[in-house]
Amino acid sequence: MSSNNPKGKTGKILLLIVLVILLVGAGVFVGLNWNNWFGEDAPQGGGLATDENAQDWTGEQDVYEGEKNTDTIDIPGYGSITLKADAAEQSVNLYNPEQNTCYFRMTLLLSDGTQLWQSGLIEPGKGIYDITLEQTLAAGTYEDAVLKYECFAMDDAQTPLNGSEIKLTLNVIN
Repeated sequence: MSSNNPKGKTGKILLLIVLVILLVGAGVFVGLNWNNWFGEDAPQGGGLATDENAQDWTGEQDVYEGEKNTDTIDIPGYGSITLKADAAEQSVNLYNPEQNTCYFRMTLLLSDGTQLWQSGLIEPGKGIYDITLEQTLAAGTYEDAVLKYECFAMDDAQTPLNGSEIKLTLNVIN
């Protein structure tokens, strides 16, 4: 009898393939469970835990901001403003930060320059919550609208200061 038996070689190859598959499977299993068996005691949910210092949000919180540099003007930024479709009366949340030392005049413009609204002078620490648009808007998304800030000194001359134009999206909904 010859030692070159084709059936014997095929059997050995199949046995070798099965062993390799079992070893790879065992390696994957161990790798996936390694931290559960030997890792630190991590909370369930991917290792994330709730912050014990978190509090109910009230919308306001006093924080130390250092001494105010009176040579700078803080201008709030907005990524978007949501308005009601086909209505002139709108609810917004626009304000002049309390630490500023100047008046704001704000103007809301469409991307083509159409003026929708303009405020009077707004003192530091004051906000505007209700506005009346000069024209109503149909429901839709208005990209590249502008909230223009004009800043004025708080003196008798009300000297114009630096301002800013913030590009934003108007989301007009029914």
